[in-house]
Amino acid sequence: MRWSADSSRVVCRWAAVVNQTGLMASFADVENVEPDLADRVRAILSSTTNAVLGTIRRDGSPRLSGADPYFHDGQLCIWSMPRARKGQDLRRDPRVAVHSIPWDSRRLRDGAADVGQADAKVSGTAALVSDAGALSAFRVWLRSERGVEQPEDWDLFTIDIDALTVISVDNGQLVVERWSTAEGRQSMRRA
Repeated sequence: MRWSADSSRVVCRWAAVVNQTGLMASFADVENVEPDLADRVRAILSSTTNAVLGTIRRDGSPRLSGADPYFHDGQLCIWSMPRARKGQDLRRDPRVAVHSIPWDSRRLRDGAADVGQADAKVSGTAALVSDAGALSAFRVWLRSERGVEQPEDWDLFTIDIDALTVISVDNGQLVVERWSTAEGRQSMRRA
């Protein structure tokens, strides 16, 4: 991957190839090219226990569910209880969006830093993890990191990222900072 910077944004040299082949970026890939934006997304999504997960139902309509996002081994991950609708949705149609709990409704997770008035959004494609070693490593990590034990029959998904966005308020203006595989980094302010 080659990246070049100009005064307004970082431009992804492989973006056109990525989109033509259907490939997307891991969270680690985003951290490598946009570390400050990736750090903010991680902080916002990690500040609460839950986030809002958007999936596509069988009939094509959207479904919103609660989900616990985790950052593990360079990936943004979610897991699903056995036979949960969100997991069934992702197995059928892997398109996904993850949105932080809106700042006005946010209740911080114990020990999490206050991230202020900011929301994070990630869109991409969920990939079901089937490797037994990867599932076991995640299970051990989650137990030690959060004290959570998954049921025996659970689904773990990593999210291949197409775009991520942080929306915040600065001096009374709405600030939108976005990175995507197609357009690189963009920032805008609205009054």
